[in-house]
Amino acid sequence: MATTTVNSQLTFRELSNRLAPGDKDIAEITEVMEEENEMLLDIPWFQCNQVLSEKFPRRTALPQGTQRRAYQGVPTTTSTTQVVVEPVSLLEALSEIDEDIVNNAGDLAERMAFRRTEDIAHVSGLSQQLADLFLEGVQAGSPESFDGLQIRLNDLGQTNVIDGGNSGGTSIYAVDWGRRTAYGIYPAAAAKRGTLGLQIIDKDVVPVLDGSDDTFHVYRTQFKWWMGLCIRDELRTCRYANINPTIGGTNSFNENLLIELVERCKMRPATTRIYCNVELRTQMRIRLKDKTNVNFGKEEGLGGVSILTFMDIPVRRLDAIKTNESTVTT
Repeated sequence: MATTTVNSQLTFRELSNRLAPGDKDIAEITEVMEEENEMLLDIPWFQCNQVLSEKFPRRTALPQGTQRRAYQGVPTTTSTTQVVVEPVSLLEALSEIDEDIVNNAGDLAERMAFRRTEDIAHVSGLSQQLADLFLEGVQAGSPESFDGLQIRLNDLGQTNVIDGGNSGGTSIYAVDWGRRTAYGIYPAAAAKRGTLGLQIIDKDVVPVLDGSDDTFHVYRTQFKWWMGLCIRDELRTCRYANINPTIGGTNSFNENLLIELVERCKMRPATTRIYCNVELRTQMRIRLKDKTNVNFGKEEGLGGVSILTFMDIPVRRLDAIKTNESTVTT
């Protein structure tokens, strides 16, 4: 039997907060903690080729020819490769609500609606964690995790990392998504269950123990999310690091450096997305006001929503990118 910490669970006060005044309808909740992590909409997902990992060869050197003279032999040559293994990670959470709190929410439909308000919060929280992992995940010392973009692009000596000149601050990331470049991975077992992403499992009512080992019952919901990040072509991900997030500040956003990075990594506009936080996207939109600026543009997306573009590459907001990143050095 599981032991639960009572003060970490939903309370009767929370129930009253979620009831609309004057009736028992569940009030609409404004998720003030909601982040905009549009990367989650862009990632293509593929089943990994191992049980819990993606294994593939990555070419490290190409063969070179010989400028031959007459009657001179030519040595045989070969390319070299390395085997890369990208792991899959499990992100899991549990929601437990005292059965009497749920039962006082009203009829069956109202009780289910009340439980869903908490499920939505868990899904939102897990989505934010997933965005954080794809950006800041570190496998070293945490074998249950995987490396995100930040740790992979953390050396100014890399061709695909460029220096903004600031002491730390924030970064812009660009990823060319695709089966041969960068993608998300999930295990085969998830596909067999018919759940390629977040799995929400209603455990119904189960007994748990309080701090005094006395029993009470809760409605339990289990959340499971299997995911990993696979980078096949390292040059199809890039980072413009060490940017001052302050508008007009020294070493703030410089579009010339972003042009250099996009060209250096040969990013394809059709499959590439540029990611930055709200501070830097604000700076970009300010540049868009200059009608003579040919680098920035605005396209119409679904439902008439405008999409900011840079050199025809969509610019996406990623709130997981912090403004206090460590300085990237060589």
